[in-house]
Amino acid sequence: MIVQQALSSHLLLAYAATHFDTYCYLNGNHIPYPHGAFPRLIGMGIQDEYLASGESDFSWAAMNAFIQQHQGKHMLSYINYGLKNRIEQFNSPGYDPLEFPLVHLYVPQYLFIQEDGLAWKPYDKASEELVSNLKAEVHHPSVHHQQAQASSPVAQFSHDQYIAVMHRIKEELAKGNIYEINFCNSYSGTFQQLNYITLYEELNGISPMPFSALYKHKAHILLSASPERFIQKKNNQLVSQPIKGTAGRLADHAQDAQQKIQLENSLKERTENIMIVDLVRNDLSKVCAGGSVIVEELCKVYTFEKVHQMISTIKGELENTEITFSELLQALFPMGSMTGAPKLKAMQLIDELEKEARGLFSGTVGYIQPNGDFDFNVIIRSILFNEEKGLYKFHAGSAITMASDAELEYQECDVKTLPIRLLLENLR
Repeated sequence: MIVQQALSSHLLLAYAATHFDTYCYLNGNHIPYPHGAFPRLIGMGIQDEYLASGESDFSWAAMNAFIQQHQGKHMLSYINYGLKNRIEQFNSPGYDPLEFPLVHLYVPQYLFIQEDGLAWKPYDKASEELVSNLKAEVHHPSVHHQQAQASSPVAQFSHDQYIAVMHRIKEELAKGNIYEINFCNSYSGTFQQLNYITLYEELNGISPMPFSALYKHKAHILLSASPERFIQKKNNQLVSQPIKGTAGRLADHAQDAQQKIQLENSLKERTENIMIVDLVRNDLSKVCAGGSVIVEELCKVYTFEKVHQMISTIKGELENTEITFSELLQALFPMGSMTGAPKLKAMQLIDELEKEARGLFSGTVGYIQPNGDFDFNVIIRSILFNEEKGLYKFHAGSAITMASDAELEYQECDVKTLPIRLLLENLR
């Protein structure tokens, strides 16, 4: 096809898929959100990158040096949950069958940004010059659903196994070893001949979220419909917005409104949320000026396409304005909403109870701006692919406290994975 129309996300992604093995689309869907959602930006190709395949070749100094070297440029990145092992010196035995790298950070060769819901614009001169190439043919053959295939997902923990783990967690809670833990089940299967752009667009159509992303780096692909912000830096202010408390949307308007009210008034969900708020306040206090960490919104329920979510907003002012991105990660990562309280003990128990490493799930994807500000999400409500292995995987978890009902927690995981399961059903 000859491209003559205005730039669109689909067209830019089609060109990226045709010409590059690395591209990233951050998409806030223009959703009104406290402190803003992701912008809409697409970075394609690699000008320079920092890649740590695993813990053994990761270096805080090297990552920080890369960021300093490229100050004044946009950088896109994902960070694996396994980075916690380089923060707390864990020796986690779990294995991630998708084998996502530990950290990928890159300066895109070409960058396009959509501002205020208006037209897509090239960010710099190199990207402007690329627009002329878009007027040539874009070879992006459609992969129809009858050609694409994906097997039915198989859970790591069956229903009965999940209930048994809940009993073990309740024992730890009763002993006072933990007060809350985010326990996750994983679901995996095989696939072939997938069109990731089409899949992402379908997932985003089913469940548009403020921290949505499509990130492809060689054989590793992330499709994310995340509603949660991990950490944002804007000037000297840090903002974190943990989610704890989920209720599925209902077709009947009155029943759906009642569902939201029940979530707002749930003592259990509010208790879980407040526990994580305290944890995040503690983490932010490591790097923020004394007395500056405040809870801006506590247990506010926001409504999305498929779910109602209870979200709190915590912010603080940096004590040291010269603090590096690496130092901030070491203080804040991984996010409390995906671990529990106390954080260290919860992470240790997660390693013991979950059968496989989480990999990129519970990690983060986002961007660093030329002025050093950044915004990163929590990788949840996401599906991960390894193209070489033909394997996919997704996860779902919930906060477990003494007030938790094992059966209801199991059902909550179903609610959270519904968009992904709907997506996969179309491929069978």
